[in-house]
Amino acid sequence: MSYSGKDNINVRKLMIVGGGRIGEMVAKKLENSVDYIKLIELKKERCEILNERLSKTLVINGDARNTDLLIEEDVNGFDAFVAVTSSSETNILSCVMAKKMGVAKTIAEVENIDYIKLAESMGVDAVINKKLITASRIFRFTLSNKVQSIKCLNGSDAEVLEFIVNPNSLITRDKIRNLGFPKDAIIGGIIRGNHSYIALGDTEIKAYDRVVVFALPSALKKVNKFFL
Repeated sequence: MSYSGKDNINVRKLMIVGGGRIGEMVAKKLENSVDYIKLIELKKERCEILNERLSKTLVINGDARNTDLLIEEDVNGFDAFVAVTSSSETNILSCVMAKKMGVAKTIAEVENIDYIKLAESMGVDAVINKKLITASRIFRFTLSNKVQSIKCLNGSDAEVLEFIVNPNSLITRDKIRNLGFPKDAIIGGIIRGNHSYIALGDTEIKAYDRVVVFALPSALKKVNKFFL
């Protein structure tokens, strides 16, 4: 179990809400990585197109804001729930409902920056922005237990990532200045228990710390290795 109180999640069953470009791409990328995918799309015509394009995804025509539909589709039996419709409100609401019904990991696409804190305060596990995060990153994040959240800096290529540090990970082995941390990334802060710290060169990161990292796309893979 992680320090945040959340179990590590092995995603085998995934529900996607929204069959637009992002929803379709996420489903395609995950069809060979998880056991079962169900995609809910509001428009019937779009469902017909998705049925032709997605060979291993069950496509359902319906409104995910409808609690009865989620119950009928056994949402409580899914490990992860990704909402990527064109409506931030729908994505947040459906994620909140899925969470209350027992889904362990919920991810909502939120285009309205003002809604990000609202979504997080309502229990949505992760908030993404399709303008800056590609479907491949949603795919990676869905299957990862290490990255707790990804946010994008408006008007910048930089991303803000939050990690929960695993015991024996590379980031715990020395002071920050001696780790050879990527030059295109900065450790911004550390949360340890109920206390937060600004990361300095002499800071030593410990297991189960929550670490906030600012990183350019070129540094993401290198940063991730420090937290494996």
